[in-house]
Amino acid sequence: MQDDDDNLLAILGPTNTGKTYTAFEKLFSYSSGIFGFPLRLLARENYDKAVKRVGLSNVALITGEEKIIPKEANYFFCTVESMPKNIAVDCVIVDEIQLAADYERGHIFTDRILNLRGNFQTIFLGSLNIENILKKIYPNITINKKNRFSKLTFLRKQNLSKLEPRSAIIAFNINKVYEIAENIRAHKGGTAVVLGSLSPRTRNAQVEVYENKNVDYLVATDAIGMGLNLNINHISFSSLEKFDGRYNRNLAPHELGQIAGRAGRYKQDGTFSYTKEAGNLDPLIIQQIETHNFENIQKIYWRNSNLDFSSIEKLLSSLKKYPVRNYFIHKKNALDEVNFRNLINDNEIRTCINTEKKLKLLWDISQIPDFEKLFNDNYLLLLKEIFLILIQNNYNIPEEWIDRKISRINNFGGAIPELSIKISQIRTWTYISNNHNWLKDKYYWKEKTHQIENELSDQLHDSLTKKFIDYSSKFFIGHQKLKNSQGMVEKNNNEIFLDNYKYGILRGFDLFEDKKIFSQSLFSISNIKKSVRIMIEEKVNNFLNAPMDSISFGEVSKTKINDDTFIYWGDEPVGKLKKGRSIYKPVVEALNSEYLSSENKLLISAKLQKWIDNEVNVILHPLSKNLDEDLNSEIRAIVFNCVENFGNYPIEKFKSSLKTLSQNSKTQLSKLGIRIGAKFFFTPNLLKKRPLEFCAILWKTFYQKDIDEYLPLPSNGRVSFTSDIKMPDNYWQSIGYISIKNFVFRIDVFEKIFFLARQKLKNGPFLESSDLMNPVGCNSEQLKDIMVFCEYNYLTISDNKNLFFINKNNKETKKIVKKVKNKKIIKKNTKNKTAIDPNSPFAVLEKLL
Repeated sequence: MQDDDDNLLAILGPTNTGKTYTAFEKLFSYSSGIFGFPLRLLARENYDKAVKRVGLSNVALITGEEKIIPKEANYFFCTVESMPKNIAVDCVIVDEIQLAADYERGHIFTDRILNLRGNFQTIFLGSLNIENILKKIYPNITINKKNRFSKLTFLRKQNLSKLEPRSAIIAFNINKVYEIAENIRAHKGGTAVVLGSLSPRTRNAQVEVYENKNVDYLVATDAIGMGLNLNINHISFSSLEKFDGRYNRNLAPHELGQIAGRAGRYKQDGTFSYTKEAGNLDPLIIQQIETHNFENIQKIYWRNSNLDFSSIEKLLSSLKKYPVRNYFIHKKNALDEVNFRNLINDNEIRTCINTEKKLKLLWDISQIPDFEKLFNDNYLLLLKEIFLILIQNNYNIPEEWIDRKISRINNFGGAIPELSIKISQIRTWTYISNNHNWLKDKYYWKEKTHQIENELSDQLHDSLTKKFIDYSSKFFIGHQKLKNSQGMVEKNNNEIFLDNYKYGILRGFDLFEDKKIFSQSLFSISNIKKSVRIMIEEKVNNFLNAPMDSISFGEVSKTKINDDTFIYWGDEPVGKLKKGRSIYKPVVEALNSEYLSSENKLLISAKLQKWIDNEVNVILHPLSKNLDEDLNSEIRAIVFNCVENFGNYPIEKFKSSLKTLSQNSKTQLSKLGIRIGAKFFFTPNLLKKRPLEFCAILWKTFYQKDIDEYLPLPSNGRVSFTSDIKMPDNYWQSIGYISIKNFVFRIDVFEKIFFLARQKLKNGPFLESSDLMNPVGCNSEQLKDIMVFCEYNYLTISDNKNLFFINKNNKETKKIVKKVKNKKIIKKNTKNKTAIDPNSPFAVLEKLL
């Protein structure tokens, strides 16, 4: 330690005061310098800035795992542990010197404060609470205090779901970090993750994801408290305590302040809070954080750096040496010392330590960091193995030995924990290849281990990104979110695509998600739904302005009897038909959708109801129209029954009335579209395809039969068809058809056949013929059933032909029947019979026999 402290400058203040920027500028005002940082990440970040400023050949990077030292280098950017002690430079800067009070690393910072000097200036950067110690050590030191550029304010407790964008959530163990990251992905679309255990490359990549605004959130450990310059508006603590390697303890106010101070950038104010599960924070501590007024550090850790390697005992004795100042705490049980003490107790090692060089070698090996944080025998066994292999091979590590070790790691598969372990393992060999001359071709192994670490880091970054970021959320992050839904959600034939993945399809006023949909975060799903609501709102407006003829029942023939009856706008379902108070007054209801407001649903239902009421009026015209007042009661009765039965009604119930019906009354029925057949009243206009299907839909909706079959309907304008579906007679009547033994035929065609049969019957019994079968498209057996339905009798005679007749129980008919049954008798009597009328039934029989 130098007595002259006139060239010492301390720049002290909270975060966001520009301390590092000021020191960076001062460094380049000198011809050479060393800048020590608490993190490898920060050393690399500032090294890159310096390269851009003064060129690659003028700047060196020295960290435990990376060394880039050009011959002409004048400026050295280092971790505090790696700051060179044998290089004279004009300016030396040590960052975050309040870490001298840290249990794990404090003695190293203290050593740099006491023993490293620049030729012209030495600068210490840190918090205001280290001022007291600095003045005790160096009474003449110049203190430059800086005020924070922006204000830091406490917010009340918050749930993670309430956090605003550009927030960082702090946790203090890896499991909690991953748990919170999963939560943020689900509800906010994704998060970057920053852990102290990540390799610098992975941390940089994760930080870049956040800084590029691919995500709006960051989940991190207290690693972000040390100089990571991020655009964070808010810091939220998920816990107020941490495990410091010995026990769980509450975070000190200045530690909370160091982390919370990362909120706000330059003149942009920041805020901090903690979650409900974190517990409670004393209002006085909150005030300290807001005002950056913390208790002064009273003591810092110190360990003798002038070690004696002449023997094990003397080395241990020099490590036990106590400080001479009462504001120094003697550092005991540092990790390198613990490793050394454990290793010298190993008999195999102790017998080898017979020279100062070997003792120094063991001490160097004891200082190899435990990147895996194993704290167990495996770590010590590795250190022992390295020591013995060096002793046995003339202080060199054999190529094949390290190659075997590294080959096990050179595999980029595995999940996040496995990749993290591999990175920690390769960092051990990166450290060895960069810090010691134990390898014959150390440059090869430096490149090899660095390459493997980079590839593993990239793979880990990719895995973290896939696990904790839903990249579809990028459409909904930033100032453009929800500004243009079509830019975020592409429409193509009503299919919704998001980031080239099909999300679902719009049908009607609803979104149907793809069953094969890849995992989406709740955040993206929520924003997709907001965008779809905007699209559906526009679609509803189009529907309400669309013409009525754009609405239909779709393909009625593909409607199942026991299914709901849907109403389509184009080819998309928008409503369904429900049973009303009468068969002709069904009720319409818009289909349920979470994307429809109550108001829009009512408007859609109203338009659909207007459409169905109009369809009833137009398609069933003129049955549904008000009848003229001058119609007599008989006509009114006929019309009423036809109206109630889809335009078709049996004649039988009005047979007596029809005999007295005037021609004028018949004309009135004809004007109403009702025809009088031999068996039925029928309405030809209702026997066409559209009215027929409409009547089938009305019947299906009103009677609600539990029949799991498609509606049996004629296809392609056919007047008859076969159907195995057992339907009630009133269904067939509703569509204007008659069903006999699964053969279904139209009423008007039936009336035509009945008319032809009556004309033939005037000449007596008649044979089946094509002129009877062709109109209905039936075969002999089906015609026989139709004729029986018309109350005809039949006989099957030669060639299986059917003879039809009306059985009036007269003598002549009996004689015909007898002769048909007994052909021989008829043939015998033909000699004595007189001439037969060619138009009589006997003439027909004569031809047959």
